[in-house]
Amino acid sequence: MRILRLLALLAIAGCAIDDPPLDPEMPSAPARSLDGLDSVSRARFLAGLKEFSEHETAPEGLGPLFNGGSCADCHSLGGPGGGGIATVVRAGCMSPEGFTAPPGGTLIFAFSIRPDIAAAAIPAGCDVMTRRRTTSLFGAGLIEAIPDDAITAAAAEQASGEGPHGTVAWVTDVASGTRRVGRFGWKAQHATLDSFAGDAYRNEMGITNELFPTENAPNGDAAALAEMDWVPDPEARVGVVGELADFMRFLAAPQARSGDHAAGKALFSATGCAVCHRPSFTTAADAGTGRAEVTVALYSDLLLHDIDTGDGIPQGAAGASQLRTPPLWGVGAASTLLHDGRTSSLDAAIVAHGGEARTAQQRYLALAPDQRTSLLDFLRSL
Repeated sequence: MRILRLLALLAIAGCAIDDPPLDPEMPSAPARSLDGLDSVSRARFLAGLKEFSEHETAPEGLGPLFNGGSCADCHSLGGPGGGGIATVVRAGCMSPEGFTAPPGGTLIFAFSIRPDIAAAAIPAGCDVMTRRRTTSLFGAGLIEAIPDDAITAAAAEQASGEGPHGTVAWVTDVASGTRRVGRFGWKAQHATLDSFAGDAYRNEMGITNELFPTENAPNGDAAALAEMDWVPDPEARVGVVGELADFMRFLAAPQARSGDHAAGKALFSATGCAVCHRPSFTTAADAGTGRAEVTVALYSDLLLHDIDTGDGIPQGAAGASQLRTPPLWGVGAASTLLHDGRTSSLDAAIVAHGGEARTAQQRYLALAPDQRTSLLDFLRSL
C-alpha cells in the first residue's frame, strides 16, 4: 500500500507541473580548482588530478575485485570529480537477530581481474540489496573545512525544535585516529578526505594503501584471494592517498546559475526543506593555504536522517534507515537523484520524502503548480 500511495503521488505530481528530467549527457569539462590557491596548493591539486585520472592495472594492484579502474571512471559528470550515472551494489542479510553482512562485506563488486573467478556475488539468503550512485566531489574541501562544532550546533538547533532531528555521525577518522564528525559518503562514514580517498582506493579499485592495507577477499574466501592477488600489500605507494585527497580538497565548488530565484528560495524555506538542507555553513580559516573563513552554500546539514528512503544497510554511525542529507549545490547538473538514482525528476525526488521529511513533503504538495515550478527552478540554479 505504501508503494501504491507513492506511485499515486508521483502521477499527480507529474501531471501538475513542468519538471523536465535532468540531462545525463552534460558535457565534461576540465578540472577547476578553488580560486586563490597559492603555487604550492595548485601543484598539489594538479598532482592529485593526475592520480585521480590514472587508469590502474593488475600489476599495479588493481583488484582482484573492483568497480572501476580509475577514480575518474565514475566521478566524471561535468569534469573529473563530478558525479555520474554509475552505481555500486551493497547487500546484507536480515534475520531475527538483526542485520549481518555477507562474508566478503556489504560491497558487491562488479569486476574481477580473473575471468575464471567471478567477482563477488550476493550470497543466498541475503535479501537486502541496494544501489548507491556516484556523488559529486565538487567543493569537497570546503565541506571538510567546516568545524565539527558547527555541525553539532546544527543538530542541537534541530533538537530544540519540532521538526526533523538529525543525528551527528561520530566516527573514528582512520587518517588521524581521532573521533570526528563524519560528513562524506551516503552514510557520513568518513570525516576527512584522506580517509574517504583511502577507503575508495581499496574498496572501489581494490588497491590497498597505508590507511586500508587489507585486501577484500572474494566472498570472504581467503584461498581464492591468494590465487588472484600477487601484489604485496599495501599496493599503493605511500603518499598516493594524500594526493587523491588533495585533488578533492582543492576542487572548486559547483557554480550557481544566474537569475532571480528569490521566490523559489523563499518557498524552499517556507516548506521546511531548508531545515535539513541547511543553506550554508562557515568554514574555519586554513592557515596552510592562507584561506580565510568562507561561507559554504552547500544546502545540507551533514546530519543523518530517516526520510523513508534509507537503503537498509547500516554503516559507520548510520542505522539501516538513515542517510546523510545530500548537499544540493550542483543538483541542477546531476544526472540522477536520491541515493539509488531511481529518478531524474526533482519533483519525484521530493515526493519520495517521508519520515522526518513528511511535513515538508506535504507542504510542497500543497503548493500551487506555479509555486512548485518556482521552487524547482530555484533548485536547478544551485
